[in-house]
Amino acid sequence: MANLANRLTIAEQNRELREQLTPENQAYWDDLVTALRQQSRFADEEKLQRHLREQLPQLLVAQSNDQSAAQFYGADPQTVAEKMGSARKRPTWWTWDLLVPVIIFVLGVILPAAILPAVPLQGLLIAVQFGLFVIAMALGIWLSQRMAPQGQVIGWLVIVVGLVLAMWIAARTVPAAGLIYLTRGGGSVALLVFAVAVTALTWWHHRRHADSWFPAILGSLWITTLLALLARFPLTSGLMVTSSGNFLIAVGTILADASILIIGWHIWQVRQHKTK
Repeated sequence: MANLANRLTIAEQNRELREQLTPENQAYWDDLVTALRQQSRFADEEKLQRHLREQLPQLLVAQSNDQSAAQFYGADPQTVAEKMGSARKRPTWWTWDLLVPVIIFVLGVILPAAILPAVPLQGLLIAVQFGLFVIAMALGIWLSQRMAPQGQVIGWLVIVVGLVLAMWIAARTVPAAGLIYLTRGGGSVALLVFAVAVTALTWWHHRRHADSWFPAILGSLWITTLLALLARFPLTSGLMVTSSGNFLIAVGTILADASILIIGWHIWQVRQHKTK
């Protein structure tokens, strides 16, 4: 009886969410649901309703961004249903979201160290810090699967503080080894290619998932890239090694980190609202 009541609750939520769709999107949605019922993966009604409950909020966000259901899914309902029916279920932590912290690590640890072309990257230190980062991520994922949303925020905060402290200790104890120098020209091209590639990935992913985490990193990405390019351009490179340049780098780093926190908090609130 408990499972039945739970299924009916989810089904009722799905009906209410469906009513928020435009007539055009409702027609597409109804065809998609009909096609999904033909897939063996969704033979169980409860499993189907849970899947629909995951899909509807995403579609509503896309609709609010003037995307039709056909544009959001990128194919006809039958094709989309077949893909969903054959898709292998990944673990909850194995999503595109996992790539965002990796990019933040690059923006917060590697790129700032590469701003000044005369300062080399320390390969050994980066390897140690990345290892600490992987351990922190694994611990955070483990806690997230066992805690309520409020507890997750506190848990992640403790992990982040611990990670920053561990990286600070590593930066002062790991010997300089595996030094990597980025030339002015080659480093500039590499930084620009990286920034453009991440921006293109963000644009592509945000069109498919309107609540994507990727936009949170764009401000930090381009602020850091701009600072690094200023340090490499002949007209401005001299400024960046002065006290004024160091102040500019410090302010830029603070603004970059703040942009991740502010935009990321907004996206987190949107996601929390979707799950209610």
